[in-house]
Amino acid sequence: METLVDRKRIERLVRATLAQLGGDAQRVNDGDRGLLLTPDRGANLGAAFDADAMNAMLASTPARIGVGRAGTRYRTNTLLRFRADHAAAKDAVMSEVDDQLVARLGLVELTTRAPDKRLFLERPDAGRALSDEGKQRLADKCVKGPQVQVCYGDGLSAAAINHHLEAFHGALLPALAARGLRVGTPLFVRRSRVKVMDEIARLVDAEACVFTCGERPGLGFADSLSSYYIYRPASGATDADREVISNINPRGLEPTRAAQAVAEACARILAAKKSGVVL
Repeated sequence: METLVDRKRIERLVRATLAQLGGDAQRVNDGDRGLLLTPDRGANLGAAFDADAMNAMLASTPARIGVGRAGTRYRTNTLLRFRADHAAAKDAVMSEVDDQLVARLGLVELTTRAPDKRLFLERPDAGRALSDEGKQRLADKCVKGPQVQVCYGDGLSAAAINHHLEAFHGALLPALAARGLRVGTPLFVRRSRVKVMDEIARLVDAEACVFTCGERPGLGFADSLSSYYIYRPASGATDADREVISNINPRGLEPTRAAQAVAEACARILAAKKSGVVL
């Protein structure tokens, strides 16, 4: 039997319960199905011993500090926020990048040796290497010998790509061109990990490679990008050979500003002909 849910009635009940807990309910995420949660950071403690110090700490980080407790447990609004953030993080990892976004940006899509999301999460190595079909498509569709090969991947947050890739990509290509850098065919690699950029760079003979993907979600932000760049990665390249700009999101480093920083970094490593800890 189909169960009909009266969403407005549920929302009224939630609002009434939150009002009883104290404080005015506020919407903390967008959309028709937004969660209504009261503030908790600094709100459950009563009068702080040093109000200025408390305000300074709260302003310095989005972390769960100053939330108080009820005996040995979190307050209800803190627990609800934790549950909501955990759900958002799981959704970011398990969701997929929008096919229409990839097509709209004109990205050539490649695949890795991870045929599905489950294997991708269980076997990180499968996301670090292109599939045979991916290698063939790379050979057929991509310009060889660019100064900078631009790649994108879902990584561990498809939500970050879905929300911010258009702005980031739209700013990155002009920023690279403004610095006189010759860019290869932009790629999107589905179910990919960072190290796949090394194989791509070698196959297209790129001087430098940029790989931008969704960061592993935390319990505050689930939509951050990280952008990695490396100069001529050898087959044994490690993370010490690459550099990264992370926390790319509207609350951290805004995507269009991050694109400028990545372009400047590419110009730097091409001029130095090296990247990573050796710099």
